[in-house]
Amino acid sequence: MTRIYVPANAAMLRTLADTGEVKPVSAAHTVTAWLRREAPGADVEDLEYTAFADAAAASVALLPGQEPRRVVISADVPDERVSEHGEGTGADFDGSVKLKKVAAIHMDDAAAAREIAAELEAETPDPEAIEANVLDWYAPSELQDLLAALGISSP
Repeated sequence: MTRIYVPANAAMLRTLADTGEVKPVSAAHTVTAWLRREAPGADVEDLEYTAFADAAAASVALLPGQEPRRVVISADVPDERVSEHGEGTGADFDGSVKLKKVAAIHMDDAAAAREIAAELEAETPDPEAIEANVLDWYAPSELQDLLAALGISSP
């Protein structure tokens, strides 16, 4: 199994809750062979955090017209369904992420959402200001509560 970090948004969380799965709309991120070569001696947690941070940064592109909260879905998927890109932490994932394979959901809190909204409205958004916010961790079992807190109800 490979741990992937899927850039997402609030609408994708609703799809995950409603259907039990979600298809990545952009590259997923993972600890790649390239990352291991670029960071010799780094421990697994540091490598995973790099892939996670790249997914969080990629989720910003999914925010226009959505709740201004970065979302990352961490999931364990079969190795053969992940194709690493040549460089970086990006990888293509063949298929949908099933809710039962989700290890955690990470999302910005309300204060971060306000800061991110202001950055996205700025003439020149500052990516470092967005990345300075730390995403909160949620168990997959908290998905419905998370959606309710966002005011996103399931049908």
